[in-house]
Amino acid sequence: MATSSKPRCATCNKAAGIFSCYGCSQHFCVPHANEHRQLLTKELDEEIILAHDQIQQNINENTTKPQLHPLMKQIDEWEQQSMNKIRQAADEARKQLLSIIEKHMDNIKKSLGLLTEQLNKARVDDEFVETDIKEWKERLEKLKKEMNAPQSIKIQQDNNMTGFISKILINKNLSTIDIFEKIQGSVRIEDNGQVIIHDQTISDSAVRGRCEYSSGQHRFRFKIEQLDGNKWSFFGIVSKDTAIQPSSYFAPTTYGWAGKNQVYLNGVQNIGFDGYKSDMEINDVLELFVDCDRRRIRLTNERTHSTCELDVNVTKCPFPWQLSFCLTYPRDRIRFLL
Repeated sequence: MATSSKPRCATCNKAAGIFSCYGCSQHFCVPHANEHRQLLTKELDEEIILAHDQIQQNINENTTKPQLHPLMKQIDEWEQQSMNKIRQAADEARKQLLSIIEKHMDNIKKSLGLLTEQLNKARVDDEFVETDIKEWKERLEKLKKEMNAPQSIKIQQDNNMTGFISKILINKNLSTIDIFEKIQGSVRIEDNGQVIIHDQTISDSAVRGRCEYSSGQHRFRFKIEQLDGNKWSFFGIVSKDTAIQPSSYFAPTTYGWAGKNQVYLNGVQNIGFDGYKSDMEINDVLELFVDCDRRRIRLTNERTHSTCELDVNVTKCPFPWQLSFCLTYPRDRIRFLL
């Protein structure tokens, strides 16, 4: 019996595949060839033509109303998110600024309160002269300027931000301007109060700053421009009412640090107190941080990053405080960095 050589129909599997589809490479018998063609026509009408018409409709819509394009929605979402972030950053900046202003005004109130006590006492005792009047005017003018335009508070934009809009920042600059003013011993002041220099002798010599500190936080930086081989200088604070003397580090209201690992608490020497090791060298920059609010001072060597702190007993070292220094050896030289 002869075997049929005709290909089988892809639908009914009969050896009657007389039509070949170029698209799918399958063979079909006459009835199923027509059925296959009808399926293709249906797929064209229901899927291809429909998708085409939908795209045509979208083109017409985007042409007449381009603001409805999906990419426009992305921009709208970005705009809303950015506005939310800006509002959040602004709210945070306002809260931070309100807190800083409140504390700043409290510090001014305290300073004004101290001045009020001095004025009342001077008026009752009838003990004041022209220099006192001049000093009080200067202090009042300084308080007025600090109240209206505080130098320690800055509003700036963070240009390091990678976003399109820089973030606003509240910057409270703790650096305080002071100068060397009072001396006792073999030392002189130069460069408009920014430099102190010991003469060629060996003798204790004391220097004090001009300003007084009773509240707030204050940061000062000094450069050691010349230092004898003994590597000894004193940096610290003293109560303003304590009389200045050459060996100021022995004053009963003195707190601070010196060379040879010396720490002074109420004028009493404590070698290596709290692990302190003096590491002063020529050209070192030292930072003295005075925190009246926490009643604490801190000394940092910017070269070695060594840091030491002292808690101040205000009963033994009452406000207001002044910066206190002592030089002993020939040609030692310290500069205030403003």
